[in-house]
Amino acid sequence: MARPAKRAEIPEPIAPEAPAEPVAVELLASHDDVVEFTFGPADLANADLAHLRLVRGVVRAVQFTSTRLRGCTLVDVQFDDCEFSGADFHDASLTRVAFRNCRMVGVGYSEAELGHVRFNDCKLDDANFRFARLDHVWADSSSLREADAYEASLVAVRFDVCDLTRVDLAKATIDGLDLRGSTIDELRGAALLRDVRIGADQVVPLAMSVFAETGIRID
Repeated sequence: MARPAKRAEIPEPIAPEAPAEPVAVELLASHDDVVEFTFGPADLANADLAHLRLVRGVVRAVQFTSTRLRGCTLVDVQFDDCEFSGADFHDASLTRVAFRNCRMVGVGYSEAELGHVRFNDCKLDDANFRFARLDHVWADSSSLREADAYEASLVAVRFDVCDLTRVDLAKATIDGLDLRGSTIDELRGAALLRDVRIGADQVVPLAMSVFAETGIRID
């Protein structure tokens, strides 16, 4: 009897291009399309940038604290050393986007679409991914404590050396999820997880989450 084919490794997201045409803060906040650019440092905290469209650029050291980015479109964009805590990306579309060393506590990605997106060395505690669609998303060396992915769609998603303590995956639809190397204590929705890869060192933490949800007690 032939052995079943081994699932392919989740590939690294496609890196965004990085042209270097600087733009002024007024242009970024004008709601016009911004193409082939570099931007920052700047303070756009609490700004309304809903439906902004950024294509092929680099954003560095910009404050987006509590910024409204609902419905925005980002394609081939790299964010370095930015602050996104409390920012709202509801219903946004991100394609080939990289976040590096960004603080994103409480960021909202509800109902957003993320394709080939990478989070490297980011703080995403309490992030909201409810009903979001994540396709080829990779987070590494990042913290996502108590992030909420309730009823999200996860396709080829990888968490590498991340803190996923108390992350909520209840009712998530999963087609390839790699948790190897990450902390998965008190994972919510663990009892219904399917198509997930873990390491041998993660068996006990995942089992304890499943036991807690199903009422199994160890005496």
